[in-house]
Amino acid sequence: MTSLISNSGLLSKFRGCMMGSLIGDCLGAPFEFESRVSKRILGNYLSNLLTGGSIQIFPYTDDTCMTLSVASSLVENKKVDPKDLARRFVDEFFSQPKRGYGMNVINVFHALKDTHFEDVFLPGKMQFNGSGSYGNGAAMRIAPIALFGHNKTDESLQSDVEECSRITHNHPNGYNGAILQCLAVKAALKCDSSKEFDPVDFICQLEKKMETIEMKDNSPYCESLKKIKEIYLQNQQDISSEEIAEYLGHDVSAHKSVPTAIYSFLRGMKPFSEYECLNPFVRTIYFAISVGGDTDTIASMAGSIAGAYYGIDAIPTELQERCEFKNEVDNLAYKLFDVSQEGTS
Repeated sequence: MTSLISNSGLLSKFRGCMMGSLIGDCLGAPFEFESRVSKRILGNYLSNLLTGGSIQIFPYTDDTCMTLSVASSLVENKKVDPKDLARRFVDEFFSQPKRGYGMNVINVFHALKDTHFEDVFLPGKMQFNGSGSYGNGAAMRIAPIALFGHNKTDESLQSDVEECSRITHNHPNGYNGAILQCLAVKAALKCDSSKEFDPVDFICQLEKKMETIEMKDNSPYCESLKKIKEIYLQNQQDISSEEIAEYLGHDVSAHKSVPTAIYSFLRGMKPFSEYECLNPFVRTIYFAISVGGDTDTIASMAGSIAGAYYGIDAIPTELQERCEFKNEVDNLAYKLFDVSQEGTS
């Protein structure tokens, strides 16, 4: 399923990944925390955007704030630098505190600032009485690391992800969710979208990698990947978004949102009976939002995987134009691509 991809094709995938993440965040945010999203309202919402019926610019949230901080740090330092990442997260928060940050991560930012970044991992370790956070805040920002490290071994990538994640999310379910999301983006990036795609093989490859990462007595990601695999093996791809919310989850915990984002990417490859759309990227965003719950983060993660697979040309300009900061995000994708190519030619 993987193949050699030209530099122009790879650049398109970098741009698609970053733009997909932004679009999912911006367009998913208005539906955040709705337990049930009306298919009619969601379909009309997207159709209106795609036909130019709306000129509204949708603001991005903390998902994009932190993703851009990670990308900018990688471009400048050409490596994962935890202290620089922590400073960027904190500076970005205090410059734009009303982007939807959760209270727990805000506490980490205050602690980092108060301790002058002396130990950038300590405030995250202290969260939840020392158990650390297993929220999806680490997974939602991890796509740039998958892009930057697309030629690295999975072991090296895992180390980078953990360093980025543990600043705020020190629970295994928190950073393992970021690892799974990173591996999914990398796998999508390496796929040739012009060739036949095997969803079972895609999931099996992720499952095999997560089996070496998760402890046997605590393996929520392997369990969810098995559930996704069963959907395809039993030919149940018509399972509803409401059932997926129950089956895989849709809340702010990483283990109940990262697998849902991955499934949304896979589900977007097939048409829906309730929403007619020929574009699989748009279908991915539609399904991710339709699941409800933490819609901006699930759609952002799903969008980054889909964008990495399909590339920028598959993403309608009508959706790109409706997102705040879209030119800056695209420019950053170019820079990230250039940095990732250094020493590879």
